[in-house]
Amino acid sequence: MTLDKLFSPYTLRGITIPNRIVSTGHDTVMAHHGHVTDRLIAYHEARAKGGAGLIIVQVAGVHETARYTSHMLMADDDTCIEGYRALAQKIHAQGTKIFGQLFHPGREIMETDDGTAPVAYAPSAVPNSRFGVMPVTLDHAMINEIIEGYAASAFRLKQAGLDGCEIVASHGYLPAQFLNPSINQREDEYGGLLENRTRFIKEIATSVRARVGDDFIVGLRLSGEERDAEAIDQNEVIAVCEALDQSNAYDYYHVIAGTSASLQGAIHIVPPMYYETAYVAPFASKVKARVKAPVMVTGRINQPQIAEQILSEGRADFCGMTRALIADPEMPNKARNHRFDDIRACIACNQACIGHFHKGYPISCIQYPETGRELTLAAGKTPTKHKKKILIAGGGPAG
Repeated sequence: MTLDKLFSPYTLRGITIPNRIVSTGHDTVMAHHGHVTDRLIAYHEARAKGGAGLIIVQVAGVHETARYTSHMLMADDDTCIEGYRALAQKIHAQGTKIFGQLFHPGREIMETDDGTAPVAYAPSAVPNSRFGVMPVTLDHAMINEIIEGYAASAFRLKQAGLDGCEIVASHGYLPAQFLNPSINQREDEYGGLLENRTRFIKEIATSVRARVGDDFIVGLRLSGEERDAEAIDQNEVIAVCEALDQSNAYDYYHVIAGTSASLQGAIHIVPPMYYETAYVAPFASKVKARVKAPVMVTGRINQPQIAEQILSEGRADFCGMTRALIADPEMPNKARNHRFDDIRACIACNQACIGHFHKGYPISCIQYPETGRELTLAAGKTPTKHKKKILIAGGGPAG
């Protein structure tokens, strides 16, 4: 099949993304003390060399209260700029564009550096069922401080040479908590009607745009289907996108599924193999029908043919193919050259990607062990001078 749509460029705010394949934001456990490392740079550089059109770097905290793990990036002070600049230069050298994710977890705090009980902040004092942390209700001063944190962090990414940023309002994190009436029980201008519950996300967009100017892309990532008992209504998510789009608040909308708030919702953050491929695309098409801005969709899109079908049917404009690129960073180049049989397709086993993350190890892949080890395994891999015939006994796990 042809992959004309998949490998067509797309221009936003004068910035041309060379194709529609995206490595979306995902934790790698490769940051150190909140900063970009050489290991993280080498990991993303491999995906850029492999032909990805856009790389969105993992979440970076916008405020001191945003530290939800001990191994996340932070963008809350100027010390982050140097690492981001080194990363952007390596990615741009391959012709790939790069965004950074800006993040506050709200009540979704997983751990602390020293093992003490975490202090979380949320629109209201409503705990979740997964971590059981009782959050502190945000007052107006703290809300304004966090909004300023988004703007200042976005400006740091721009100073570092990145092409854009993505506000993380997905998976039940702080902006999503403001949207959800089950969590947001405020009686002020941030609670009640949907217009009030959307105010926080609108004010982030306004503040960020005022700081970064017109030549920087600002997108919004949200869960269309949280798949949780206390999930925000899908129709309200669509209405939020439509209202934001009418005011040109965001340059694109990135649709995904799941929430961190419960086990049944969290499984969709990295959906395993028993969910069908591209299962989020139907919801993405509903959003696309209601907004002018481009739509990105993520959720088990593991083959270029599937991505091409989504794009050609008009369901979305970009496809997040993160685990496909973890399983084979050369997937885009192989697809472009129609070497489909050479692609190591992600099987969604989740053993060395999200599995490593939950154990606190840098991510990798059972099909491509060089992933996450680009400075060691990948760097020393050269063809042998003396070929040998090798017998693999057994076709199961041992084989």
